[in-house]
Formats: sequence, C-alpha cells, structure tokens
Amino acid sequence: MRSATNVNRRIVRALGDHRGFTLVEVLVASMILVVALLTLASMFPVGYKQIADAGRMTMAVSGARHILEDVGDVPFANISNLNGVDTASNTGVIAGLTGTESAIARRWRYMLAGSGNGFSFSAAETTAWGTAQPFGARAVVAVANTSATLRQVTVTVTVPSTPPTTVTLSTMIVRMF
Repeated sequence: MRSATNVNRRIVRALGDHRGFTLVEVLVASMILVVALLTLASMFPVGYKQIADAGRMTMAVSGARHILEDVGDVPFANISNLNGVDTASNTGVIAGLTGTESAIARRWRYMLAGSGNGFSFSAAETTAWGTAQPFGARAVVAVANTSATLRQVTVTVTVPSTPPTTVTLSTMIVRMF
C-alpha cells in the first residue's frame, strides 16, 4: 500500500496542487454569464411586442375578410350604398342606410368597435349577434363603380397600436347576366 500512496503523491505533485479557481477567473466567468443572461432577457420584450403585433394583424385581417364576405350577401344593385361606411362614425352612412345594408354595417360596427361614443345597439341586435368582443378597430369601406357589371370593394381596417396596424383588402364583384 505504501507504493500506491507514493504513486498518488507523485501524480499530485506532477500535476500541481491547483484545486479550484482564482478570484479573477470567477469574476470573468460571472461577467460573461451576466452579459449572456442580459442579452437573453432583452429579447423577451421584443418577442412579446412582435406576438402582440401579429395578433392585432390577425384580428384586422379577419375583420376585413368578414366584411368582404358580407358584401357578397348584398344585392349587386345595392353594393354602392356601402361606399363610405366607416365603423368609427356614429352618424352618416351607417345611420342613413336601410334594410340589409344597414344591418350589415351595424354588425360591422358591433364586431370591430362596439358601442360607445353615442352609438348603441338594440336588444334584438345584441341577442342575435351574441356577446360583443370589440377590439377598438375601425373599418372604412370604399366601393368603386368600375362599370355597369363590375364593382371594386376595398376595405381598410385599422387597429389602434403604436404604430397603428392597418390592413387593406380588395375584391372585385361581377354581375353575371
């Protein structure tokens, strides 16, 4: 056993007796770790902002697509009546419409902006449309009478954010004889 102990002592002496780290090595390693962790931590707010922006963009696109789908339910001769509909407006085109166009424009207001600013919905509307979950968006509809058989409908939806998220979708509606 003495020979084994002597061998262990020789190995330790040959390699040196450097157990652990010096204070300088620990400080350098700590600084590298702090810089790396701060870099990773700074990515979280940026990632959260991008996720929130993507969510707003998705809501804007969904609202615009819904409006374009509803325009397809309006008789071709009445599509031009929707020109100038602005869901942020309390009067004007939404209040001036009658029949199918009025109901559709009011539903757009209900869906995007909700009630408020002097604009309210009837009990029948809220019952028919369910619980409103507006996200404060604004939609503006523009109808261009390109020809007697062609209408171009453009919907611009703006969601409040910094900077505002804006989506513009357009479609062509053709009257077939």
